[in-house]
Amino acid sequence: MRYDFVVVGSGIAGLSVSHMLAERGYKVALVGIPELTSIVASSSSGILTYHMPEPFISWAFETLKYYLRLEDSIIEVVDSLWFSREFMFMSSVVNKLLEEGVKAKYVSIDYAREFLGNIKLFDDENIVHIEGYRINIKRLIDTLITKIRELNVEVKSRWGNITMEGVRVGNDIIRGDIIVAAGPWSIDLVETQNIIVYRCQAVRLEEPRINVMVIDDTIGYYVNKAYDNTIALGDGIKLVVNRPEEALKPDDSITIEVLERARKRGLISKYKIAYIASAPCVGTGDSYPLVGRLREGLYILTAFDGVGFSIAPALASMLVDYIDKGSKLPLEADPLRKISSREPIEPID
Repeated sequence: MRYDFVVVGSGIAGLSVSHMLAERGYKVALVGIPELTSIVASSSSGILTYHMPEPFISWAFETLKYYLRLEDSIIEVVDSLWFSREFMFMSSVVNKLLEEGVKAKYVSIDYAREFLGNIKLFDDENIVHIEGYRINIKRLIDTLITKIRELNVEVKSRWGNITMEGVRVGNDIIRGDIIVAAGPWSIDLVETQNIIVYRCQAVRLEEPRINVMVIDDTIGYYVNKAYDNTIALGDGIKLVVNRPEEALKPDDSITIEVLERARKRGLISKYKIAYIASAPCVGTGDSYPLVGRLREGLYILTAFDGVGFSIAPALASMLVDYIDKGSKLPLEADPLRKISSREPIEPID
């Protein structure tokens, strides 16, 4: 079977680029592994983050607009307190948020204590109260799958290896220009030294008294209200793995470390662990994504360093404009650039 494009990967990047290409009239096939998408998505915090430098913040706003266009019910507005290590970085983010009409204000230690309860703070901490956004990942994926099926995107549930002819799925070869958007699994599909895969982990606690999001860069964790009676507590050591599958097994030492940090803050009291989730994250040594052409007929759209669904649709739109109109892509996202670092650093580091 011949298509204009064969998209490999059924996460947010693969689904959104398939949707955008199909909207423009291209014949698209999407090849993915639904159960792996489900594992990674269910482990996600759902926080649409702006705690990153330009141009990432602009990409996050474009992504938010795309989600609203799809279905506004997938987005929930939530209060968020952000504790930052760097005041200059925080200031640049706050200024951008205010320009875009997002509510953000610097707050005092007393305000934070009143807002969160009896938490432990230091006099030199930078604190901002932000109108944050939380994404219902499952609803987002379900909505995108419905949209692409309505646009006659052919969905295949398994991928094989990529050849010069196309993508081998079972005994069939699906032909067309290939877009690899397989997140951490991209490292198995294309030849590039720029991808780092590491473990992302979160623990879900039965801790109903927390009803806001907390992003704590000073100690290094986040707290996110998950359901009515649970919260997700995440972050910790970024452990590099050789294969994505190695990251799916939770690491108890990471759980203990993150719980201890939050306990010292006073954010959690008598908690009970509901479950621990672990998933592979993908990044680059310079904390920028990989978006563009690797060779004739082969493109890549991946490596977001743990903030995939916060910016993936915006980058997918850039790639589609590049393919469809010849628009320029950010030089920082050139997949053929040389990257020296092999450490999983965060975009704000």
